[in-house]
Amino acid sequence: MPRRIHSLPACHDRKRFIEITLFWINALLLAFVVRLPWANLISSDYVEYVGVWFDFIANNGYFNALKYGFAENLTYGVEYHVPYLYLLSLAAMSFPSVEGYLAIKAISTVFDLLLAFFVYKCVRLKYSQSNTVPCIAALAALLAPTVILNGAAWGQNDSIYTAFLVACLWALLSGHHGWAFIAFGLSFSFKTQAIFLAPLFLWLLMKKKVDWRLFFLSPLVYFVTIIPAWVIGRPLDDLLYIFVNQINQTGRLTEQAPNLYQWVPDRYYEYYPIGILLTALVVLLIAILVYKSRVDITKDLLVYLATFSVLIVPFLLPKMHERYFFPADIFAIIFAFYFSKYWYTPVIIGLSSSLAYLNFLYGVRPIPLTWLAFALLLLIIVLGWNLLKALEYLPLSRKHSAAALTGQVGAD
Repeated sequence: MPRRIHSLPACHDRKRFIEITLFWINALLLAFVVRLPWANLISSDYVEYVGVWFDFIANNGYFNALKYGFAENLTYGVEYHVPYLYLLSLAAMSFPSVEGYLAIKAISTVFDLLLAFFVYKCVRLKYSQSNTVPCIAALAALLAPTVILNGAAWGQNDSIYTAFLVACLWALLSGHHGWAFIAFGLSFSFKTQAIFLAPLFLWLLMKKKVDWRLFFLSPLVYFVTIIPAWVIGRPLDDLLYIFVNQINQTGRLTEQAPNLYQWVPDRYYEYYPIGILLTALVVLLIAILVYKSRVDITKDLLVYLATFSVLIVPFLLPKMHERYFFPADIFAIIFAFYFSKYWYTPVIIGLSSSLAYLNFLYGVRPIPLTWLAFALLLLIIVLGWNLLKALEYLPLSRKHSAAALTGQVGAD
């Protein structure tokens, strides 16, 4: 009898391992099938930029090509971070006979899977007794319209830096703060837009939930990622200037992003620093509110703050593209599994992003961007109002408590 009792956990673990393995095998097949219809769609971004970079890499010695500063988007005056060029070089070298656009989309699909994996890990922390719910969350991320359109159709790479942002969230939820800063550094090394999650670290620091010394890990990771290109022959000052160049990119107040600047004419473009200041003030205000609140930051409130960060920052910042709500699309899925009463959050954010994509991909705009921006504004107001309740700055109804508002709802 004792042997049977002791063998039960092993059997249970084996069953769970088999179930999860089968799930990811099927997820891989499903990811391939649903992306197949877009395999041969070639966007103008590929023709004008990424495809040109891919060919340059293939024709100039693969990794050896990274000594040159060729990965520029002249329209917006920006240059891509080199870790993505490492992936392009690896793909070009490994699959020399494959069309460039297929190799580029394959990279995005791999990171779509990594993204879904970390969504699974985050939701698993909430539903520790269930395999089904975290798997559903992973599938929701893998099959999200913006995820499919971004990588499989458009050939963009937003799933790469977002996957590391979700890994960062999982590490914070798990108490692995050092790994969280490393993951954030990797995310930033691929795209400067990782800063959409940066306010979360400030809010945690104000609450003394993270050690300030860990903040040095992220820039260290960025430096480590540029070392190979530096060794190959690219000047170090060029590599260090890339992220500054992205911040200073030119353009309009909004590049078809459904955000605040849909209501501000481009003739006021020169005043865009006011928008940056507004964003900084809002982030600082939330930091003060979090700091002064008597409420502790639970895992649930951490998810709430993280989602609010990646939503409100691109909404308030000027010069945002339609793709810059991609992290919010994914974090909103995790958010909905932590707070079932806000099930509509990923629906609103995901639809707003997807509909904004359509004009670029297919030249159609079924809903004006001002309407989409208004929908996101209403959502921000609702989430912000309930965040104030969660932090106990607003009175709670009899049916609710601070714990309930911050997500202590259990895995029912």
